[in-house]
Amino acid sequence: MKHYIGIDLGGTEVKIGIINGDGAIVKKEAFKTESTMSGDQLVAYMADCAKKVVTSAGMTMKDITGAGIGSAGLLNPDTGQLRIVVNIPQLNDVFIAPGLAKILGVPAFLDNDVNAMVLGEFYYGAAKGYKDVVAMTLGTGVGGGLIFDGKIYRGAAFTAGEIGHMSIDTDGLYCPCGNYGCLERYIGRDGIIQRCKMYMNKGIETSINNYLENGEVTPRAIAKAAEAGDRLAREVMEETGRILGNALATLVNILNPEVFVIGGGVANAGDLILEPARREMKKRAYTIPAQKAIIVRAALKNDAGIVGSACVAVDKLSA
Repeated sequence: MKHYIGIDLGGTEVKIGIINGDGAIVKKEAFKTESTMSGDQLVAYMADCAKKVVTSAGMTMKDITGAGIGSAGLLNPDTGQLRIVVNIPQLNDVFIAPGLAKILGVPAFLDNDVNAMVLGEFYYGAAKGYKDVVAMTLGTGVGGGLIFDGKIYRGAAFTAGEIGHMSIDTDGLYCPCGNYGCLERYIGRDGIIQRCKMYMNKGIETSINNYLENGEVTPRAIAKAAEAGDRLAREVMEETGRILGNALATLVNILNPEVFVIGGGVANAGDLILEPARREMKKRAYTIPAQKAIIVRAALKNDAGIVGSACVAVDKLSA
């Protein structure tokens, strides 16, 4: 059976795992991202960490078919170069995939972290069996990944899928990207929290304070209160779902996908968000493509980074 290394590159840690040909994780570990290292030193460090995971799984590099890296930031998947990585600036302009391939002795490939997520769901998760897929991650930001006719779509400059920066209100909230009314400002983590606090400040009775995390209002605290029947919390979740559904209706009309796969921490609220999104999407989109499209929650959850990153290699080597 083939095995693939998945490297989920984050600002504070790098998660590395091995999946088999069925998409199951054989072994996984997390390693601290060393901020004092140069870019080339970090590449060597990640390769060394990957070898440790392979050894701890009772395997050798001869058992590995390829490696995939998923990273945030601007990058070039054709050359394997990270262009701009805000949270790990020493990797800016580093050819990370060729560097890892040389050290590991197996083919290595790089892609955007949300592209990796949609590939993981396409091969082994909620999008398995579909050819036209739109994936979204709802967290601090809102990311997107696109698969058309069974192939990942990256765009002319490899930046396709920035769904979070779709403007849903031209006179809306300012976004750090420079635009106004970006979807991310309303259904990203901070947008949900700000909207909830606005309602709370109006004196509306709520039990959300019973579910705070370290004294803070969070989407998870709001979701817990909503699950317990809190009316304000349920309205915040409902409103978030309606805004999401509005955006999905536009994507239905433009892209005509079979399935929307929704992941990320905010999506853990499940049908509290997804059910109103389904209703709003069907209400606003053209009837025929809306009847075809379904909205489902991502299946890989906490393992999405590792499995998805490994699937960057699966996809390249199975093409």
